[in-house]
Amino acid sequence: MQTRSRAIGYVLAGSLILAAGCAHDVVRQPATLTATVASQIFEVQQDVDIVLDSGYGRRLARGSRWAQAGTLPQGDAYKPVGGVFTVEGAHVHEAWPVVSAGEVVGFYLPVEKAIVPLASRVRIELKPVNP
Repeated sequence: MQTRSRAIGYVLAGSLILAAGCAHDVVRQPATLTATVASQIFEVQQDVDIVLDSGYGRRLARGSRWAQAGTLPQGDAYKPVGGVFTVEGAHVHEAWPVVSAGEVVGFYLPVEKAIVPLASRVRIELKPVNP
């Protein structure tokens, strides 16, 4: 009986290792951010659920506040006010949503200086917050 329990333990451990090895990394492209001199703060008007190509989902919560950090050819990048936002693949990356024409088109990774484009754009409504 003990041999059977040990065998089941090995199978479970092996399954966990394989599952962890299956996580897809976020596909990123080099990007140059042009910093914004005076950043405006914006508030998300509704929950925005996003699924990355890695299969992991993220939510930009209603009421969360974001400061425009800069611009990229793909759109404007926003960093969270008073916190850190991350996206996940095989690794966890600090990320700033990139918005163009009222849609989240990707995430800028400030540490990697890269953009993660989204296959499916998602509508977002940002409202300026008065200082």
